[in-house]
Amino acid sequence: MNGFTLLIITILAIYFYNNRYPLSNRYKIYCGIFILLFSIFIYFMNYQKPFVYKMANNIKDVNSKSLHSVIPDFNINYSIPSSIKLKLADKQGLKCSNCRNSMLVDEIDNYKISYVTPLQYGGKNDPSNLKLLCPTCFSYRNF
Repeated sequence: MNGFTLLIITILAIYFYNNRYPLSNRYKIYCGIFILLFSIFIYFMNYQKPFVYKMANNIKDVNSKSLHSVIPDFNINYSIPSSIKLKLADKQGLKCSNCRNSMLVDEIDNYKISYVTPLQYGGKNDPSNLKLLCPTCFSYRNF
């Protein structure tokens, strides 16, 4: 009910503002689109709550899953000599370690290997101290 009240107040405010200071057609279209989208939002939140909650839950689930669990035919051939990048990508869930952007298996060669804790700061020189970074994050790292 509060949403309907806010929508009516918004429509009345736009109407009285337009009477006093006429708006251009562009702003009238923007206001109409806003009112339409707000009306659709109110409708879904009042009459379609199970659908909205199910959709929001699906979005949350997809964002929390690793990318390779969604791809059914993803398998890594660990016999390839450059498989350290594939192992790191699998461990990171096919996402860049810093920016969390998805990485494509075909473009793994473009990604750079970096230390989680650099050697000069006491990091170990073993595979557990490695991470895979996209080229942008690798160029902006701070050590």
